[in-house]
Amino acid sequence: MNKKIWIIIGVAALLVLLIGLNIWKLKADSNVKIDVTTLQEKTITETVLTPGQLKLANEQIVYYTAEKGTVKEILVKEGDSVKKGAPLIRYENKQLTLEKKQNELQIKSTNLQVSDLASKRKETEKLLKDDKENEALKAELEQIKLQQQQTQIELEQLQLQKEVIQQQIAELEVKSEVDGKIVEVNEQAALASNQLEQQPVIRIGTLDDLIVEGTISEYDTLKIEKGQAVTLKSDAVPDQAWEGVVSLISDLPKQQEGLEMDGGGVQYPIQVKVEDEIELKPGFQMLIEIKTKEQKANVLPLTAVKQDGEDNYVFVVNENKAERRDVKVGSVSNKMIEIIEGVEADEQIIVDPTDEIKNGTEVTIK
Repeated sequence: MNKKIWIIIGVAALLVLLIGLNIWKLKADSNVKIDVTTLQEKTITETVLTPGQLKLANEQIVYYTAEKGTVKEILVKEGDSVKKGAPLIRYENKQLTLEKKQNELQIKSTNLQVSDLASKRKETEKLLKDDKENEALKAELEQIKLQQQQTQIELEQLQLQKEVIQQQIAELEVKSEVDGKIVEVNEQAALASNQLEQQPVIRIGTLDDLIVEGTISEYDTLKIEKGQAVTLKSDAVPDQAWEGVVSLISDLPKQQEGLEMDGGGVQYPIQVKVEDEIELKPGFQMLIEIKTKEQKANVLPLTAVKQDGEDNYVFVVNENKAERRDVKVGSVSNKMIEIIEGVEADEQIIVDPTDEIKNGTEVTIK
């Protein structure tokens, strides 16, 4: 009997030991290892980032205009340097040529009428001088004077028509509005009058004078000024950056299609003048980076701050347990975020809390 009792006691002790080991292991597994940090006073720079597109600063784009007629001749080729006023395209308009000839004939005919009426008036006045009481001659003279007035009005109208036609003929020769270089000539665009998307026939600009166009929010317009320094980057050349300066902030917002505004709210166009030499071509997508404010602040790594709706919080280590603490944040710069209130300078904050860390989770600092 005693032997059986000792066996039972031994088995029970073994079970207790195994259960204790499992409990210890579970407790050890639930203890999360973490990295911690504390508030650091650093100089942070608030930065506005917005996408943009590289463009020619002084550019003229010439499209085919069907109202002018057909393109008779393109007078330039790609690579040509042109001055303001240089001819680019010459149109041919047969209808306008016909209207010019008709106008010339009408003016010639009207001038003949003016000359004929002047002769008749002179002859009638001469007859009336010898027969002052002749009522028929008086009536005839008044009629001639009236016809002269009407003919003169008609002649003036024809002269105005002539000026309009001359102006339209002058516009058949499209001229350069800027000094620059011909960067594109598309002869097919001059023929495709029924194309769905109109393409430029000629594009003029200079690669030595480039800008980047983008948009900023209404809030950011209050922080950015003309003349402010800009850093420009491109995903196409990730290891390079170029300097620029804000050259324009529009007073009017970018027009939205339809009545609904997009999720970003009202956007204002912005232009940045490229200050450095840049090997990228117009059309490249750029990143506009504008530093708006520098200040000293107590900061934490961005990864330390979590969001729950509109609330920001961190996990503070308190007696080997994670304590959720709401914080008020300020400026964001690079990988740091300003902490205005919520934690003290000597408190340890978990650097990158994972989803398994909750309020009260036991933690071990690595």
